[in-house]
Amino acid sequence: MCWMAAIPYIVSAVASGMSAYGKYKEGVAQQKQYNYQADVAASEGELAYKRGEKQSELIQTSASAEGRKQKTQAAQVASAQRAAMVANGIDLSSVTASDLASETMSKAKLDELSIRYNADINSWSAKEEGKYKRWAGHTQASQLRFAGKQAKASGQMGAFTTLLGGAASMAGMGLLSSGGGTAAVAGKGGYGAGTPSGARNMGTWTKF
Repeated sequence: MCWMAAIPYIVSAVASGMSAYGKYKEGVAQQKQYNYQADVAASEGELAYKRGEKQSELIQTSASAEGRKQKTQAAQVASAQRAAMVANGIDLSSVTASDLASETMSKAKLDELSIRYNADINSWSAKEEGKYKRWAGHTQASQLRFAGKQAKASGQMGAFTTLLGGAASMAGMGLLSSGGGTAAVAGKGGYGAGTPSGARNMGTWTKF
């Protein structure tokens, strides 16, 4: 077969190879993109978790400061009440003075418990939200990495299919053969008298 006549087949083979390589590279690029997105999702989840932990800590710190402030104010109120009772001639050991002091302290204790309760609830919520976001981030990252593996596998399969299709096409053109064909007969089928003995008729070319 003349090399000029083989040019279209060579071009076809090169095009098939380039198309297959392109599909493979596309799969690899998609996997890299998915992996990048997975890293971002995981990082955001970790940051959210750390923010939740820090927020929880700040809530507790703020509650402690508020509790100390509340106790100071309660003590000042009790002191002012005692001073007022003394000024009005009320005996501090009397039932009236005792009841008033007890009521004041009870209200102060309730305020203190309320501050601590709210702090614990908000602190717990902040931590749980951070944990959930970290879990969600890592879950999304796992899904993205799996999608990346699938994209790469799809690219590899596409490349293989393209190469296989190209090979089949070339075989159909007579460029590939496993050694089949019929025995060539000199002077027949386009073969001249100089056709070597044992040649195989491949349709478009002679294989020795």
